[in-house]
Parts: sequence; C-alpha cells; structure tokens
Amino acid sequence: MIRNYLIVAWRNLVRNRVFSTINVVGLAIGLSVCGLIYQYIQFERSYEVFNPNADRLYRVTLSNLDADHSQHESATNHPATAPAMKADFPEVEAFSRLARTNFFISSVTLSTQDKSGNAVAFNEEKMFLADAPFLTMFSYPMLQGNPATALKEPNSVVIAESVAKKFFGNEPALGKQLSLNRELNLNVTGVMKDIPQNSHLSFNVLVSFSSLGEKWGYDQWRWPEFYNYVLLKPGINAAAFENKFPAFVDKYLGDVKREYKWDIRMALQKVPSIHLMSNLALEQDTNGSERIVYFLGLLGIFVLVVAWINYINLSTAKSLERSKEVGLRKVVGASKRQLVVQFFFDAFLVNAMAMLLAAAILLVTMPLFEQLVEKQISAVLYQQGLLANPGILILAAIILLAGTLLVGAYPALMLSSFNPAQVLKGKFYKSASGQWLRKGLVSFQYVLSIFLIAGTITMYRQLSFMQNQDLGYAKDQVLVLKTPAVFDSTIMTHITWFKGELGQLASVKNASVSNGVPGRVLLSRNGIRKLSQGPESDFNCYQKSIDDNFLSTFGIGLVAGRGFTDKDLFVYDKEAPILINELMSRKLGYAKPEDAVNEKVAFGMGPREQHGEIVGVIKNYHQVSLHENYEPMMFIQPEFFSWNYISVHLEAGNMTASIDAVKKLYDEAFPNNAFEYFFLDEYFNRQYNSDVRLGAVFGIFTGLAIVIACLGLLGLSIFAVVHRTKEVGIRKVLGASVPTILALFSRDFIKLLLVAYVVAIPFVYFGVNRWLSDFAFHISPGWDVYLVPLVILALISITTVGFICFRAATANPTQSLRQE
Repeated sequence: MIRNYLIVAWRNLVRNRVFSTINVVGLAIGLSVCGLIYQYIQFERSYEVFNPNADRLYRVTLSNLDADHSQHESATNHPATAPAMKADFPEVEAFSRLARTNFFISSVTLSTQDKSGNAVAFNEEKMFLADAPFLTMFSYPMLQGNPATALKEPNSVVIAESVAKKFFGNEPALGKQLSLNRELNLNVTGVMKDIPQNSHLSFNVLVSFSSLGEKWGYDQWRWPEFYNYVLLKPGINAAAFENKFPAFVDKYLGDVKREYKWDIRMALQKVPSIHLMSNLALEQDTNGSERIVYFLGLLGIFVLVVAWINYINLSTAKSLERSKEVGLRKVVGASKRQLVVQFFFDAFLVNAMAMLLAAAILLVTMPLFEQLVEKQISAVLYQQGLLANPGILILAAIILLAGTLLVGAYPALMLSSFNPAQVLKGKFYKSASGQWLRKGLVSFQYVLSIFLIAGTITMYRQLSFMQNQDLGYAKDQVLVLKTPAVFDSTIMTHITWFKGELGQLASVKNASVSNGVPGRVLLSRNGIRKLSQGPESDFNCYQKSIDDNFLSTFGIGLVAGRGFTDKDLFVYDKEAPILINELMSRKLGYAKPEDAVNEKVAFGMGPREQHGEIVGVIKNYHQVSLHENYEPMMFIQPEFFSWNYISVHLEAGNMTASIDAVKKLYDEAFPNNAFEYFFLDEYFNRQYNSDVRLGAVFGIFTGLAIVIACLGLLGLSIFAVVHRTKEVGIRKVLGASVPTILALFSRDFIKLLLVAYVVAIPFVYFGVNRWLSDFAFHISPGWDVYLVPLVILALISITTVGFICFRAATANPTQSLRQE
C-alpha cells in the first residue's frame, strides 16, 4: 500500500513539473535558510562548551553607585578580590586573575633570534598576565608543556600555536626564550592551540602573574581593572554563595564605601553566559547578543513558514485538477482515510525532496555564509562534536513531519471531505472557508514581508548614520602609529625629535602622542570631584594622557578656556593643569562650561589623590561607537612617557609616499622597533563590523523571504486565473481592455496588502523603536521605514500578478468561454 501511495505521489510530481519544481525549490530555500541560521545560533550558544569546568566557572564583576547616582557595572574587579575569596571561602576551589599587559607597559614587542642570528620580532597586542591555575581552570588544549605548572614560575610565558610558528617555525618552542621589549627574558613553558572562536576570551600570549611578584596585588583594593575568575567546588550553589558577598565587600571595601558614600556590589557571572548575556564596561572582547540570536531564530522560522504557506497556496491552485481525481477515487470506492493518506504522502515526498536539496544548498553556501559573519562555524562545531549531535537529526525529522502535516492537512482534509458530485463539478472553489484561508495566508506573508523590509531599512539607515555621523573630531587621513616598545631614558627626547621632524614634512598637517585614540576603549578611570567637596562626592571618570598637539591634530574644538601648552605638565603630588569635556563640567555641577574654567578639582591617579586646575573644556566627542553615550573625561599631559599611539594627520594625496616618509623618520628615531600603523577611520569603523554583518545577514534573508513570498503570489495568481478564465472571456466580449482586466486581478491583492499593512504597522513601530533603543545615538524612524515596504510589496504584487494574468487577458475569448 505504501508503495502505491509513493507511486501516485511521484506521478503527481512528474505530471505537474512546474508546480513541483516551485514547491521543492521554495521549500528548499526556506529550509536552507533555517539551516544556516540554526548553525549560527548553535555556534553563538556554544561558547565555553569545550571547557569541562564551564558549569563551575564564574567571573566576579563589580558595580557601584556613585555620588551622582550613576550605576557603573564592570567586567573587571580589584586584583585582590579573587585571592581574598580563595582565602575566605571554602567554596572556592581555585582562582585566576587576568590583566592586560598595557596596564604596566605602553607597548609590547616580543623577539628572539633565528638559527642565523637574525632578529625575529613582532608586536603583540593580545597579551595578558595570568595566575598559575588559569590554564587548568579554562582547559585550553596544550600542545607542549604542563598546564598545571606552565604559569607557576616568574618570567614564564605560554604562547599560542600561531605565535610559536611565527617565532620558531616548526621547531619545538618549549624551553626557548622570548625577549619582552629586549629587557626581560621570558621562558616558553607551554604552547597551546589557538584559542577557539567560541571562547569569550581572546589572547595569544600569557605571562605568569608571579613575574610581578609572588603575591602581587593581594592587598590592592584601589585598582578595579583586573578580570577575576573563580572555580567553585562541585555541588556549590552559586546563588547561596553570592549571598556572602555583601559581608565580603564590607570587610575589604567598607572604608571606601563609607569614605565615598558608594554602594559597592560584587556578583558572580557564569562564564558560558558572558558572550550572549553580558554587556558590561571593559569587556575583554566584543560580545554577542542573546536578543539578536533569538531574533535570527524568529527570522528563520518566518522564512520557513512563508515557504510552507507557498506550498499550501500552490497546492490550492492545482487542486481543481486534484478535485476531479478525488471525485473519481471516491466514486470507485476510495475511503476518506485513503485519500487523506495519499495527500499526506504527496506532501511528504515534496518535503523530503526539499530537505535533500536544502542539504546540498547548505553545503555550498555555508563557506560563503562563514565569510559573511567572519566565523568558522562548521570547523568549530565539528571539532567539538556538536555537528554529530543526534539532536540535529531529531530536529530535521520534526521539521519534515511538521512540514508534511502543515502543508498536507488542508488539501487532505478539505478535498477528501466533499461530495464526489460537487468535487467533480469544481464547486469546492466557491467555498468561503477556502477563499478566506488562501487570503489569510497571503496576508500573513505580507505582514512578515512588511516587518522584514522595515527592519532592513532601519538597520541600513542606522548603520549609515553611525558611519557618517560627525564624531566631534577629524578621523580621515589620520595615520596612527604604535609607540616604540623598546626604549630607554631618552625616549621623551626621541618623541620630541620625531614630532618635530614630522612637522617638516609637506604631507603632514600635525602630529600628536596619546595613550588612547578614538575607537579604543579607555582603560584608565578614577574618581573626581570639586576640591571643595568631600570624598563622598566622587564620581568615576575616564582619564586620558595627551600632548599639546592633540586637539589640533584631531580637530577637537574648545567650548571654554584654552588647550594645553608644552608647559602644562602633570607631575605627581603637584597641582596640574587639566582639560575636561562638556559632560564632565555638567557632572561637576557647573551650569555653563565657562564656569568650570580655573576651578580646582581632586582626582585619583592610581592609588594617589591629585589636585588639578581646569584650564579648558573641550567639546564632547565619541571615544567609542554610537552604541555608547558620551562619558565624562579628563585629560592630562604627563611629563613622563605614558604614550601608546602617535597620530599623524596627513594631507590628502599620495598616501603611499607619505607613509614611506613617516616610516623613514620612525626607523631613525626608534631603531629596533617594528613600524606598525593603521588609519583611524578604518580602525574606528571596526566597531561596527558586527552591525554590518547583522545588516547583511538580515538583508539577504529578507530578500530570500520576499522571493519565496513571490512564489506564494504566483500560486494565488494562477488559482485566480484558472478559476476566473470564463469571466475574463465574458468581460473581453463586453469590451473590457487588457489594463482593466489586469487591474481587476491586482485589486484583490492590493486589498490584502492594505489589510496586512494596517496589521503590520504597530509591530513595525514597536520592533524598530525597540531595536534602536540599544543605541545611545540613533535615527528617528522616518516615513521611508513605514511607506517603502508598502510600495515595494505593491510593485512586486502588481508585477507578479500581471505576469500571470497578462496571458489570460490577451487570450482569444472564444477559447476562454469554451472552458467548463
């Protein structure tokens, strides 16, 4: 019996090749989109799954409510936090801290010598200090060395496989040495595999924390810039353990709370949740978004539902022919159950073929998709055994079964229930329920399409806004160099000489040194208040070191006072001239920026408190992306070397020649240092890479959803033409023109579109504004967001319907009138 069902189903597919092809291809596209999105979601949710300790591993975060009632939540904490927890709480099995090396040194160069004695040197940005238990807590695969002891001894370094190849080629790196800035020799005690992409941490080099001292930072409670991780013992309830934190904070930070009137809190953050559920200050790397993952999941479901709707509509369009088949079958004795089973077999065969085609499409398009999202999804999932998960096969079976039931139910239950005589006469099509179902399905497609098009327009408009918005400084033609990692006590003299020589180049407008550039999160922050106020008035601000050329190099304007001169130097324990931004002046309580000039402030600098005089207030500018709001900032000009970057504002013209000239001076000023540079506009816009990728993914999948929806319109158009062929003939005999007939058919679809538009607009309004609320600076949804989807879908509908109806409208009316 099953064989007969399959034979009949196959014959129906072959007999209706065009409709079958549209059905299979439409479903395959929908299934392949779902497959791509499913793998992406699975990748995003797989962070830290390779770590067997993941369910016991936590990051200790820090938050405090300042005097100005600003809540600051940070991924970092004090360097003494984790050691104190290990000492005080039996629940803690192990701890490790992680700290960026540029907290201690401005630039990092690692070097060694090859067999010929030639120097091999590279600048390393992703370099951290870590405590000895780090490698065993996080279970990163080691290729060489013992993870339990690799970071135990001072001056030990563990490097990633890619770094080992850069320095040592294919030779074993274990036991060899790397020189840090040609001053400190580090012993290579381990080589690990490159950090997998589904880790919230991103680094290439780890140096033992004990290199700073055996118990460095164990008593340091005034430097909250370190990542603290704890591994809890098996069976410990994290929530119950967290209840002990208020007393812990009072014990070690009670004096700070009382002195500054701060509400300081600590919390545990489960490491596997960090990537999708954490957006704190000073995150170690760019995190994902759980909301976006869910949103993409809904998008995949929408696309698949649209494909299923198409099948129902196309099946309905062909059901006139099938209705006669049903009538004949019932006349010769076929039962309703047999007819229902046959229609479900038809649907199963189409869905099975579509799933096989979708698998082929998935294999071809996955590499392209990975390039688009810049993630090695398949490789990571395969290496960690997630692609072999039996859940994937179960999910595929569920989708196949759901597709079969959904798209087979309507023709099976409706056609099989009609009287044979009525079905043979085609009276089924006059059923109001059938008409309302088809119209409802098309309207639902319209609603989804309006929402998706509006979302795509909003994304691209917001991205364009962020990339072209006035950031408050000049970022074009700004060449940024890394400061030398290898230097001596004469470095400031070399810096001054280099800046002076740059000024002599015709292609250079200006040059400046600083410890940060726009597009890079500032790491240094501390409390500040008016000098006349007590410590309880302190609030956090970011601190930035600049020189007297910084404002002119970046074109940052002053709103009050003056900028730095070369005499306005910061010296420890002396009152220093400082600059602040507009936001800082407001947070200090000044009604106008002019009121802040010449006022005295007290601010923290490391563990010390310093005094300063405000000499100028600069305009707010965007230090980081427009996702974030302005931050209060203060600026000093230190007398000592604390620079990370040299920014060179170039004239427009031959950039290659300009860079060569700058490199020549750099090599002369800072010999034995690598010359590395980037352009500021490209560097700043890297912050929007994830937004660009999301916009591209959303746009592509929206386009596919609309293409699939067009197939649904095609199906209903065919149904309308078949059903109203005789009516078209009569109208032509009575003198109706082709445009009139086309307008007649299009009118029904436009009505459905307008109904769908009224239904969709509230969802569009809510969804668009909810998404934009994640940006501190964003567009206001304009008329195009609401009107363009309607225009696009109206044009698509008229074109699709017109294409199908044109043939019927131009046919000989005598042929139309002959049809029964």
